[in-house]
Amino acid sequence: MKVLRFLFVFTFLLLSSTGCGNLLYLSKLGWHQGSIHFHSVPVQEVLVDEKIDDRAKERIHFVREVKNYGEERMGLTKIKSYSTFLEVKGPILYSVTASEKDRLRLLRWNFPIVGEVTYKGFFTREEALREERKLRAKGLDTFVQPCSAYSTLGWLRDPILSPMLRWDDVSLSNLILHEMAHGTIYFKGKTDLNEQLASFIGNRGAIDFLAEKHGWGSKEVVEAIHSQDDDLLFARWVGQACRRLSDLYSKEIPRDEKLRRRDEIFQSLRDEFNDVKEQLKTDSYREFGKEEINNAVLLAYHRYVNQLERFQTTFDRLGWDLKRVIRFFKEVQSVKEDPPGFLARWMNENEVAGSGLDSVQRRKPVAN
Repeated sequence: MKVLRFLFVFTFLLLSSTGCGNLLYLSKLGWHQGSIHFHSVPVQEVLVDEKIDDRAKERIHFVREVKNYGEERMGLTKIKSYSTFLEVKGPILYSVTASEKDRLRLLRWNFPIVGEVTYKGFFTREEALREERKLRAKGLDTFVQPCSAYSTLGWLRDPILSPMLRWDDVSLSNLILHEMAHGTIYFKGKTDLNEQLASFIGNRGAIDFLAEKHGWGSKEVVEAIHSQDDDLLFARWVGQACRRLSDLYSKEIPRDEKLRRRDEIFQSLRDEFNDVKEQLKTDSYREFGKEEINNAVLLAYHRYVNQLERFQTTFDRLGWDLKRVIRFFKEVQSVKEDPPGFLARWMNENEVAGSGLDSVQRRKPVAN
């Protein structure tokens, strides 16, 4: 009865505010989410199960330690996630990204609760590939990515997934804090901003957590810093790649010519990335060179790392205090202004003037 009630509430929540076109898709999401809820086991049961090896139990304790750090030391929202465990084979989710071929413009979907998003998630690879085929038939570039985890933004109890238990301290702490960031700060309809902010919080939070746990000179902290450095390096490279393509697509030349020239750019990007790989300090982007490059691939990666420097700048101006940064962005959520525009203006104004959290309150527009 409890599971049936959960399925009813979750499905109703999704379907009550969407059009007919998304009914089947969202009902499938609701069913899969209900199955995850049903098959998840409380971690307390896992920790006393003699069939579970000590390494797996240690990893579960580590996840809980990261979660507590995020809540108590970083000010992330306290959630019930990671109190259950789910055994899975392979990725838990697949995301589908699509873009026009002659323009760097992502296809967007509108959903209840989260608003407009630039990717579509599926719980099975077959469903994701079916969607990809439909999008390709419409003449779009596509990209299917396996996902190690996802966030329900605090609405549901996200489990610890079995593949997480094989991850090292750096990757696992980064992932947990990234997903917790989504449940703390979410700008409706601003997919890129949400992902980039969560990437920064995951990177920086992992560094601080691991420094406290292992010490600043530890190999774990060095690896976490290297991971952040690689994100910044890749962000610069993929940003330049997108600018080259945008310059091409803006030219007043026939579409066929644009498509021919873009193939030449894609080939040169593959060659250039081989040089970039030599500069990377971690395996974070080892998969990038394996897939065929197209607009959707570039924009999917761009979504997570574009302009990460602006968050580092915010971090600098707020005294290298990540909890303060998180508090700042929670305040920005309440400002009735486009978040990227507000952030850009705030950073310009605080180049000379001192920065302070109360500056958000002072700059709130007066209600009419």
